[in-house]
Amino acid sequence: MKITTYLLGLMLAFKAAAATNEVAPPPAANSPVVLQDLQQKMASVKTVYLEFTQERVLKLFSEPLKTEGVMLIARPDKIRWETTAPYQSILLGDQKTVAQFEFNDGKWEKLKLGFPQLLQRVMQQMALMNQGKLDALMVDYTITVTTGELTVLTMVPKDANVRGMMSSLEVHLLPDLSATKQVVMNEPNGDLMRITFRNEKRDMEFPEKTFDQSKPLDIAAVQAAVKNAP
Repeated sequence: MKITTYLLGLMLAFKAAAATNEVAPPPAANSPVVLQDLQQKMASVKTVYLEFTQERVLKLFSEPLKTEGVMLIARPDKIRWETTAPYQSILLGDQKTVAQFEFNDGKWEKLKLGFPQLLQRVMQQMALMNQGKLDALMVDYTITVTTGELTVLTMVPKDANVRGMMSSLEVHLLPDLSATKQVVMNEPNGDLMRITFRNEKRDMEFPEKTFDQSKPLDIAAVQAAVKNAP
């Protein structure tokens, strides 16, 4: 199944944030100031639209493996991760169910998922992260913050088993934390996954059936509505 390493990396990096589905609590007093600010900002976000370029950098290949796509999030728990090139695939989820589609022979085909609980867990992690539930990260991750042209949160797993799969996760944000520019998942062997975001928009209203798990609205119609949103 075409589940991106990025999604699995986020599942690991933000697993601690999935402890609750309640409204985000006040930041802990010992949280880094940037993490406190980010938590408060994300807790108020209702929807997020992002376009991305994903690069899988492997030492075995001279050029990175690239995909393009779109990520949509609507509170409290709806996620749509769609790859648009070089292949087409849609992953949809909420707190209860997950669905995946692939475009083959000129039509969309809904796949039978062999391990939906894992996919549902991924979706829960993504939703909770974007609700601003970040404080619990400090339990399982050592977090450092650097500021400059971009603000970079670097999260190193405390658990050796997790570090065996992901040595660190970097989140690159604008200085005012108004947009995520890039996420980099570093692996112990030197390989990495880099996701570069663009055209981020927040708090617009998505059209009906954007997150429909039976017949999701075509992404072109969604993008047209986003483009025309105030």
